[in-house]
Amino acid sequence: MQKLLGSESNLEPFSSTGEPMEHLIGTLRAVVRCRKIYTYVQEQFGINLSISEKTFESLLEIPQINYIETTKRDLEVETVSLKQTRISGDPVTIANLNSVLRELYANLFVIKERINKDFPNAILIREMLCEHIEPTQRFVKTISILYGNLTGYLFTSWKAGRIEKEFKSLFPNSIKAHPLRITFPLIEHELELYRDVFKTQAKWNAIELDLFAIIQKPNGINLLLENIQEIGNRLWQIIYESSEIPQCIDLAGIDFGDIKPLFDNDKLPLNPSG
Repeated sequence: MQKLLGSESNLEPFSSTGEPMEHLIGTLRAVVRCRKIYTYVQEQFGINLSISEKTFESLLEIPQINYIETTKRDLEVETVSLKQTRISGDPVTIANLNSVLRELYANLFVIKERINKDFPNAILIREMLCEHIEPTQRFVKTISILYGNLTGYLFTSWKAGRIEKEFKSLFPNSIKAHPLRITFPLIEHELELYRDVFKTQAKWNAIELDLFAIIQKPNGINLLLENIQEIGNRLWQIIYESSEIPQCIDLAGIDFGDIKPLFDNDKLPLNPSG
């Protein structure tokens, strides 16, 4: 306990509550783990999981985050829109963050499954960028028209050659994608994946998700999914452990109604190696 809170911390207020210290230790260690995951995700994937009020308000455009179910006194379930009930500037709660993580995980998992099941041998995945989709579609369409007309193809080979050159400039290291006149049916099919990736990335623009950069890395999306799942588990651990130690939670400065202390060592100083 002293190691977690620091050698100069006064533990007397905590022990005087009579609450089980093992639950407090478990809670604080879960907070430390959340911070480590937060730092890793930000450094490796450029995603800030300490979501600001402004970012969360933008994420309310996603129905799965905006609408929550609450139980009324008569036990009837009511669906509530946070857009309508939330006051601008309200802090982001742990429950809010959990809803974001749950939806983000679900969306990323769909892309992961799409890659694994439908495009296990994608040939452009290591170099595809958002801005490459449109010209690639154009190249594929033109080549397919030229290739479909063999006589015309012979007379317009200069045009096909130019397209091959431009296509190669976009994907110089994707060896299996060339020449386009042979691979265009594969590329045309593969573009379906990148359109889905683009849609998902656009959906999460508020957190600046660069999904193309993530899928370029071998095992990148798997690592991100694992870390999102773990931070979600640690948040639920904090909630579970805290139910046994409400007074200690207040003393420590953990607030379920505001995620800032969870990720800010100035607000809740903890030894990362505690």
